[in-house]
Amino acid sequence: MARRTRRRGDIGLSRRSRTVIALVGIGLATAACVPEGVTDRGRQVSELYTWFMVAAAGVFVLVVGLLSWSIVRYRGQPGRDVIVPNPSRGNIPLEVAWWAAPTALVIVLVVLTAGVLSQVDARAARPAVTVQVQGFQWGWRFAFPDAGVEVTGTPANPARIDLPVGESIAFEITSRDVVHSFWIPAFLIKRDAVPGHPNRFDVTIEETGTYSGQCAEFCGLLHSRQLFEITAVQPDQFQAWLDEQAATTGEAP
Repeated sequence: MARRTRRRGDIGLSRRSRTVIALVGIGLATAACVPEGVTDRGRQVSELYTWFMVAAAGVFVLVVGLLSWSIVRYRGQPGRDVIVPNPSRGNIPLEVAWWAAPTALVIVLVVLTAGVLSQVDARAARPAVTVQVQGFQWGWRFAFPDAGVEVTGTPANPARIDLPVGESIAFEITSRDVVHSFWIPAFLIKRDAVPGHPNRFDVTIEETGTYSGQCAEFCGLLHSRQLFEITAVQPDQFQAWLDEQAATTGEAP
């Protein structure tokens, strides 16, 4: 019976193929972990995440590639002496390179982060909609001062509000009792609600849909039920909802 043999080059090619497939799989899995924002600020944060993941993937591939090459190059085999690398007292260009490359990478990431943070913290001089948010144990109160509308939620009946897409929205956040944290995961922004210290962030919602929110700071017994919901709609639909709420404000609990 004929026995099939494989040449050394074939084995090496197979190993390289498996390595490439593994790295591609890791890259795809990593890309799936990057969140996507539905607001202008969230999109910027998501892009920053992507740059960090690309940098991390590049470092990973470089380190694992060098380790794999060293293992294969200097591995021992039966009937062959172990290969020992030639000792070296130093290599100035190489030493400068492995100091300069990580330093440059960190500087680039810091600059990108500072730029995104400045954009996330930017405030519109005249936002189209202002929403006053007050956290309390264990619910949220949303007030639209320009329309005289208030919506209050409870653990049993969380607050639900509409907001327009494509328009600047200012959230002015505070707390009535303890520290809470106003968090909408799809917005990729979170702000603390601290008694006596108003906080604020501005966003423009870019996609219609319903987005859940919650308190992200442990604030007591029913913390896990301190929820709310935001539905992003077209501006005319938002105005219709606002008019409806204004007409029934007196009936609100």
